[in-house]
Amino acid sequence: MKRVCAALAVWLCTAALAFAQDRAQLPLVGVLRIDTPATVGVTTGPLREALAALGDVDGSTIRLDFRLAEGDAGRFPELAAALVRDNPSVILANGQAAAHAAQAATRTIPIVATTNDLVASGLIASLAKPGGNITGVSMLVPELDAKRLEVLTKLVPSGRRFGVLNDPAATGPLGLQGLAATARARSVELLTLNVQAPQELPPALASLRADGAEGVNILSSPLFNGHRDRIGRLLLQHKLPAICEWREMTASGCLASYGTTLREGAAMQAALIDKMLKGARPGDTPAQQPTRFELVLNLKVAREIGVEIPRSILARADEVIE
Repeated sequence: MKRVCAALAVWLCTAALAFAQDRAQLPLVGVLRIDTPATVGVTTGPLREALAALGDVDGSTIRLDFRLAEGDAGRFPELAAALVRDNPSVILANGQAAAHAAQAATRTIPIVATTNDLVASGLIASLAKPGGNITGVSMLVPELDAKRLEVLTKLVPSGRRFGVLNDPAATGPLGLQGLAATARARSVELLTLNVQAPQELPPALASLRADGAEGVNILSSPLFNGHRDRIGRLLLQHKLPAICEWREMTASGCLASYGTTLREGAAMQAALIDKMLKGARPGDTPAQQPTRFELVLNLKVAREIGVEIPRSILARADEVIE
């Protein structure tokens, strides 16, 4: 019996070593994200599913490797440099800070970047002809952030002072200018606070409430999405109605969200990754933009913070979370 167990142990070790060697030979797709291990799960599922639908199965035909900055965008340069040393076939960079770090680390490895505005951030020359080694998904965020402010003023029609939670690593001056124009058109005042790290979230939201903000527009940012549960708890604590980017953020405590879905974003990323794996040149591969947008409302949050959502907004909602 002991000989059988010993033989089985040797076989298992040999099989595990062979599997590890086989996996190491698969094309490497490195992913740079701001998330922590605790927050990255909601985005990995849609990406894996979208890639698998194209035949790119993690552990079978490709090897996915997530490099997480854990809330600190300052870590991206070292993470990108380490990833490049491992010679990936493609790099997926989520957010402007990650994309710029990847671009600085390599000018030859294909990069699929997802940012608020790929052209305005200087990552590509144009959507149709990106040039260089980057293509990706440009999320139309300057336009969507302004649209979200418009929806927020309709959710809180009596409001005249609204907070803006901004990650300067994600939203540039152009996006803030669009928000300012929307605010002027709707005769409301904006209180804009920059947040660059998770520990800055509690004082920022407390400050907005203390300064009389009647609602908050939480601008598009991988940092904010990665810490959506924490943001949701703070919003409920301060009874602040907020509009966010993703449906998942509404489920975590925002009153509403308006934008594309994580699944659509993952599908666009996967399609571009698949093209790079098959030999396409990023500089000649047109960047993508979302085409479908959803308004999601959370009635449970509305009840908890004492906000009555106007019937006109309810009628427009694509989904209502009870």
